[in-house]
Amino acid sequence: MRHNKPYRYLVHLGVWMALLLLYCYPQLKDGLISSFSMKWTLVRFILYGAINFHLFYLLVFGLLPGVVQYKRYGKAVIYTLGAIIIFSVVKYAVGYFFFPDQVLQRAIPFIGRPKVYMTFLQYLPETLKTGLAVALLAYGYRLLLQWRNIAPQDRLLASAAAQAGARYERMQEGSRQLLHYLQQLTPVLENEQTREKQGTKAILLLSDLLRYMLYDKALEKDKVSFKKELLNYERYLALRGICFPHQLLTLHVSGEDSNSMIAALQLQDTTEKSLQQLEGINGEIVITVQVTAHSVALSVAPAAIAADVISQNKIRLYPDYA
Repeated sequence: MRHNKPYRYLVHLGVWMALLLLYCYPQLKDGLISSFSMKWTLVRFILYGAINFHLFYLLVFGLLPGVVQYKRYGKAVIYTLGAIIIFSVVKYAVGYFFFPDQVLQRAIPFIGRPKVYMTFLQYLPETLKTGLAVALLAYGYRLLLQWRNIAPQDRLLASAAAQAGARYERMQEGSRQLLHYLQQLTPVLENEQTREKQGTKAILLLSDLLRYMLYDKALEKDKVSFKKELLNYERYLALRGICFPHQLLTLHVSGEDSNSMIAALQLQDTTEKSLQQLEGINGEIVITVQVTAHSVALSVAPAAIAADVISQNKIRLYPDYA
């Protein structure tokens, strides 16, 4: 954001110069003995280090963000070389007008001999090497920032996509089951004796379940209130009892009055799989739901089977703030 830019600039400048001072600390300590050595260190390391920082900052936050994000590597190379050459001109100009002895002097001359300075073309290879090193550092830092900014977004998108996929599969399976029940209701609706009472009740139950699956905002999340889920679970069992009259479904709910959350439609899905395995069995089928503080134990078995041999499916409950 705009108001963060000065702060960002000052923080990066402070870190850069602190590292630079640590690097050239021995030269600064020795420069206390000689004014020429001190000026050499201040110009070659401190001043030109600050110039290199601005090249680094321009690349990281000015030229590279867009091309790195959209992987336009050709433009990245062109922008980087252009910035390095421009800063090479700046460095040469600073040395030419202000500090020729510290920047452009080719060698310390003998007494009485004239000083020899580098031309721009002679100075260019040296500054290009420094500029390329700064550019590589800037590119690596830009990639780090790009990864840091995008990785959480990618994880959120992946999580949202996974949740949407799970919701779609859950709703698709539930809708398929309800359409199957609608087909099973055809004999009930065609029979005048059962149409008015059982047929009307079945259509109302089917309508309530479809409304819950497709339009209830609670199902937009992975977890719903256990009480709401249990209410629609009872509607599901009532509808299935009408569709399959040869099986008398008896529901027993025991345990705590839970205010927890449960995975949406998991009770229904687990029960449907168990009932499909008992498809050829007629008579009473007992469905037991035992509620504890952290889970629901669901068992589906014919009434003739002893209670101690019934296998239970454990379904986890979640705190209502999760």
